[in-house]
Order: sequence, then structure tokens, then C-alpha cells
Amino acid sequence: MSKPASSKKSLLSGRYFRYLVYATLLGIAIIMLTFLYISKMLLPDTEELENPKYEIASQFVSADNQVFGKIFKFNREWLDYNDINPVIINALVATEDERYFSHSGIDMRGTGRAIFFVGKKGGASTITQQLAKLFFTQRASSFVKRVWQKLKEWVIAIEFEKRYTKEEILAMYLNKSDFLYDAVGIGAASKTYFGKDQRELSVEEAAVLIGMLKNPRVYNPKINPENSFNRRNVVLKQMVKNKFLSEDEYLNKRVKNINMANFKREVHYDGVAPYFRAELTKWLKKLLDEDDYRKPDGSKYNLYTDGLKIYTTIDTRIQKYAEDAMFEHMSTLQAKYFKVWQGKNFLTYQADKNKQEVRNKQLVQMMKDSDRYKLIRATHLSKIMNDISNAYEGIRLTDNDIFRMFEEDKNPGHIAKQVKNKSLSQVEADKCRKILDSEYWSELKTQWNKMQKAVSTSFNTKIKMRVFAYNEYGEKLVEMTPMDSIKYHLQHLQLGSVAVDPKSGHIMAWVGGVNHKYFQYDHVNSNRQVGSTIKPFIYSTAIIENAMSPCYKVRDEKQCIMANDPNFNLSKSWCPSNADNKYSGEELTLRQALKESKNSISVFLMKEIGNVESVKNLMGNLGIDKNKVPDYPSICLGTPELSAMDMATAYTAFANDGIVTRPIFVTRIEDKNGKVIYSSVPEQKRAINPAYNYVMVNMLQYVAEPIKNKVKSQIGGKTGTTNDYKDGWFIGFSPDIVISTWVGGDQEFIRFTSLADGQGAVMARPFFVNLLSKLENDNRLNFGKNSVFMKPEEELVEMDCSKYEHIGPSSEDDFNSGTVDFDDF
Repeated sequence: MSKPASSKKSLLSGRYFRYLVYATLLGIAIIMLTFLYISKMLLPDTEELENPKYEIASQFVSADNQVFGKIFKFNREWLDYNDINPVIINALVATEDERYFSHSGIDMRGTGRAIFFVGKKGGASTITQQLAKLFFTQRASSFVKRVWQKLKEWVIAIEFEKRYTKEEILAMYLNKSDFLYDAVGIGAASKTYFGKDQRELSVEEAAVLIGMLKNPRVYNPKINPENSFNRRNVVLKQMVKNKFLSEDEYLNKRVKNINMANFKREVHYDGVAPYFRAELTKWLKKLLDEDDYRKPDGSKYNLYTDGLKIYTTIDTRIQKYAEDAMFEHMSTLQAKYFKVWQGKNFLTYQADKNKQEVRNKQLVQMMKDSDRYKLIRATHLSKIMNDISNAYEGIRLTDNDIFRMFEEDKNPGHIAKQVKNKSLSQVEADKCRKILDSEYWSELKTQWNKMQKAVSTSFNTKIKMRVFAYNEYGEKLVEMTPMDSIKYHLQHLQLGSVAVDPKSGHIMAWVGGVNHKYFQYDHVNSNRQVGSTIKPFIYSTAIIENAMSPCYKVRDEKQCIMANDPNFNLSKSWCPSNADNKYSGEELTLRQALKESKNSISVFLMKEIGNVESVKNLMGNLGIDKNKVPDYPSICLGTPELSAMDMATAYTAFANDGIVTRPIFVTRIEDKNGKVIYSSVPEQKRAINPAYNYVMVNMLQYVAEPIKNKVKSQIGGKTGTTNDYKDGWFIGFSPDIVISTWVGGDQEFIRFTSLADGQGAVMARPFFVNLLSKLENDNRLNFGKNSVFMKPEEELVEMDCSKYEHIGPSSEDDFNSGTVDFDDF
């Protein structure tokens, strides 16, 4: 007898129900096992979760507590939650995760909505899941992989929620997000897009940046302003919905245009103190390579990613005044230079054949150093060079090698002659011969000739380009050939200047050139002949060791150091002239002679001192490397090649009662957690007895009399000018500051043509006056107020010349005039 139909239905329903229960339980089990597998096998380890890696920019902090530069792989500055503008937090939560503070990493309601509507009414990712994605997962290439990735994000999000507070997760997310244009994190984004600290952002500005989180390119206000405008208003509407903004406020803000006037992508050559930042970066890399400055685990700090804070001595107020003074002075000086050289060819002016060849070679080298040349060379020679390299392991050909092979091809035996006269090694000769005898020589010749034609065409065809200019933009648009642009930039005079506090040694300003974008070479640490700025060291030695008074009189006449003088051991007599090749025949006090920078008197003093070593020893005590100072009496006229930094160091003694202070530019370095990993140690030592130092200060004040009424401070200083006016110097100081300044061309033939234009008093001294005046006029800086040079309790040298009647011995005048090593003023 068959069962009733109702009974069969009941059995079938019960069976289906059991299957459904089993399936549900199985699904739950699979999900649980999957979560367990991910958490045990695929989850990042505890250390990685608890200390996720950030690539944080290192910051340069000034003495006046301004962040004036960063160095980074990603331009990110770390912000704690309490430092973040609440408007940003509100906009983020309202837009990205309304229930953020009520879920534990996964929003089941949002997930269900996303599944039911297939993502058409919003995604399901919480802020915590998005953070997990930023750290540990990549964009999936297929649906299956995306599901697997989503499960992984869920597990990591839950783990994040266990280890961090909600506030910490928000801060991590905002610090990690990329906003393009090298701006990573909300702090950098705020400065890049709106030119302000994130704490100063308005509601609508914050909404723009939060809107970019969905897609920083699609909703970028710079790239897609309309999309960004619409997305911003979506964010604002979400803030209304979540009661962070009123309806009236929304209606008012939604119509405002996005103001991008202050957008500025951070680049290394922009901003204050670019030369200093570049040199500081080099110094930091060397420092952090030392074993004494390592992380607790022994690994090296990474300047680009470890978020170090480098506290410097630079004062951005003083630095800006220095850069302004440089611009004002050098723009005027450059205009004069171009006027002087109008109608003259700087490559041939007063140059014999050899000098012209040297100058043209320098021009060609500058061409070869350009990106344009390197690209043309790579286009034509890369393939054949690679073929040669693969065929002959270890062979690399330079342009000089190729020139040499062309000459050998044309004149057999050329390479043998070079080997014979030792201008070419046998190894290099064999390399060239090997290529000449190979199957590759023909193709190399062909490509080389094509390259030369391409170079000639490219560098001699006028195109539109930007070149340096003294205007508000630092450049101008012109039409000229690339070769003419090289000549144009080569003819620009440069300036290197450093301002130092003589008591602390703190470097307050550093100007390494006229524009870092176009001229990267730093001139603060570059060595140039110092001219008469060295003479105070000669006079100091004479006063200290020979008990000479500043009132001691010497006749201005030709002075010679004879050949075979046992004190100096010269091979021939040396009789340098004064700067103007004239001798007054008058008896001058040492005080007056230093002011007039008489070479004749400096030579006389060197003879009286009787050796070079005494002067070198004093210079060593003043912080100058004695190895830089030659063992010849000509040092008394400025032949040593020293840097603006060297001279600033030495002159700190004059400004600081005879105590030399080693300049420093970093006070301390902290890691991202605030732990100090480096502290500077001031270095000072007594170099000159205070009584003798005061004599020199008094003399240098007299030297600086022509400018003393242009400033408020007590000042001293010395100019310097080298042969052919290649270098102009002025080292000026007050009790509060030493300013060491060099001006000249990057090549010795970039110069003025007369002493009137090319002397240090014209080239460098006006910069000192301009800068010190700016500092004195800023009441915040307190320069020139009640600062006086220290006067010793005991005076060892009488400086009242009315009490002296003695006239120093005159030198003999029957020597022939020798070669002039220095024309100095």
C-alpha cells in the first residue's frame, strides 16, 4: 500500500532541510577552516603586524623650528592621531566607513549590501580592510583571486583591530595613503595640493583630499578638476548625512571652486637652502654608514625611508635674507659682466693657442655631460657597444678610445707613439688594436659618424628652451641652440658664502651658488685661491712672533726674497709687485699697509718672520688644514686654495677673542620615535692670545672703515682678489657673525677684465653689507645691538701710533722685477 502524497512531501522537505543544514554547517566549517588557514599560514608574522613598515621621509629642521626640507623615497611625514585635523577624520569616516567606530574590522552590514547589489551601491571594505590592503595585499587580476584576497584582508583587518586602537588605525591609514605627485600621507598631500599644514585645511579642502582616496588619479584636482569637484561634494554630502556638517554649510561649500593656486610638487632644488640640503644629504649618508650610528638590531638607518629628524643650525630667516642678498648683488654684478664682455669672445680673449684649446675642450666636456648628448650617444652607440662588450669581456670604450682608433686608422703607428711617450698604457693600446682588427670596427665607425652628425645638428639648431634668469621665476623662455645655452650658463658668475656664529660655531646660512636648478656645484666647500684674505694671518704671525706693532712703519717699495735664501730655499729670486704695479715709496704703518693690501709689505713681513712654517702653524691653529698650504713664501699673497668654510673657520678667532670655533651644521639627529642617535660636540680652542687678537681686530676694523657707516654693528674684514680677477673675496665679521664670501666663475676665464670691476671690494663685499644690514633691520634677530669686540684686560701691544717714532728698515731696491704671482687689492 503506497504512502500518502502528503507524507512523501514531508519526508522530502525534511531531507532538503537536513541537506541545507549540512550545507550551511559545511560552509561555516569551510569559512572557519579558511580563516584558520589564513591566520596560521598566510598571515604576516606578529612582528610585521605590530610594526608595519612605513617609508617615512626624513626631515630637515631649522634652528627656528621650521621643516625646510625633506629627503624621501616617498614624500611622507608621520602624523599621530592627535595631530590630525578633526575635519579630516570626520570626512574620512563619513565617506569611507560610517560604522567605523562600531565594527571590529569587518562591516557585515556593508558586506551583505555589497553582495546583494553586486557592489553597485558601494563597496564593503572598511577603513581597517583598506589599511590591510595597503600594507599586505596587491590588486587581484581575477575574480577568484579577488575573493581570496578579500578573505585575507578580513583576517588581517581583525588582527589589526586586536593590536591597535581605532584612532591608531585611522592615523596609519592617512599616513599610508598615496596622493600622487610624490605626496604620500595626508600631511604631505596638504602641503603639495594646498600649500599649507593639514591642521589649517578648510572643510572643503579636506573633502578634496579624502575624495582622492577612492582613486587618486581619477579624482585628482590637478589632473581631473571636474571629477575632483564632484567627488568633493559627495564627501561633503556624506558629512551632512553623518551630522558633521549642516545642510546650510553644505549648500555654501558645494559651489566653491577648488583653489589650486598654491599647488607645488616638492622638488629638491626648490625651497630654502637647496645647496645646504644637498651637501647635508651627502654628509648624512657618510655618517649613517659608520658603525657608531646603527639601529638597535645592527642594521643601517635608511635616510630615505626611516623618518629621521635632522636638527640643523640653519636659521631660515637668516638663510632667506642671505639668498635675497645674493640675488640682489649677483643680478647687478652679472649685468655688469655681460656689459663688459659685450662684443668680446670669452673663449679667445687674451688666450694663446694652448689656452684656446683648453677652453674649447672644457666647452665640449660640458656638452658631453649634458643629458641631450648622452641620449644621442646611447641612441647610436648602445647596440654596437653591447655587441663589443659581449664579444670581448671587460672591454668598455670611451670617446677618447674611439678618437684614438680613428687616428690610428688614418695614421698607422699613432697608438705606438702614444705608448712610447707614455701617454697611453700597453693595456689600453691592446684594447684599441683588438677592436680595430675586429669585425665590429666598421659598424662602430659608421655609428660614430652618424652620432657626430646628429650631435652637430642637435646642438647647433635653435629650439625653444628655458634658461636661468634673474627674475621671480629663476628662468626664462628663449630660443637658442643648446650649444649657446651651454655658453650662456658657463658665463654666469657664482657665489659661495657661509654665515657662522663665532661663539657657538653654528652655521646660520649657507649659499652655495646662484640657482641650484641650473648650477648644482656647491661653492662653500670648493677650494679657490684666497688672495689677500690670507694677509691677516701673516700680520698676526709677525705681531705674535716678532713683537711688531700695528704702528711699525715700512717703506712701500719693491721687496724680494733672493734665490737660495736659506730660510726659503727658492731656486730663483722672487720680487712680486703691488696690485697696481706701483710703489708709493712712502713709509706706511702696518695698520695702513693692511688696509691698502700692499703686497710689498706682506713680503717684507714674510722675510722678517723668516720662515713659512710659522705662518702655517698659525693657520693650522685657526682650523685650516696645513696640507692645503704650500711651503713657499708666496702664501703671503694668497696662493693657497682654500674654501669659504675654511676662511670662516679661521676668522671665528678674530670675532671671538682669539678662540677658534669649528663650524657645525647639525645639532642632533632623532629616529622616528624621537630617540637621539647623534649629537654634535662643539669644538673650540685658543688660537691667539686675547691681547694680540685685539690688535688684529683693531687693524681689521680699520681695514673695514669704508663700509662701517653702512651697518650698525662693529665690524672688521678683509677683501681679496686673485690674478686676472678670477676670484673676489670678502671675509667680514662682527661680534655676532662671520660671513665668508667668494665670488667668481666656474672656470678661471670667466672673469672681469679690470681691477676696478674684478676686485673683492666690488665682487664680494657688497653682499656682506647687504646681508648684515638685513639682519640688523630685523628686530627678531637682535643683530648689532650692544655687541662689541672684547677688549683684553692687559694690552701687550701699544696701538696709539702717536707714541711711536720708529721707522722700520727699508728694503733694498736694486733687484730686477720678478714674476707677479698675485695682483691683489
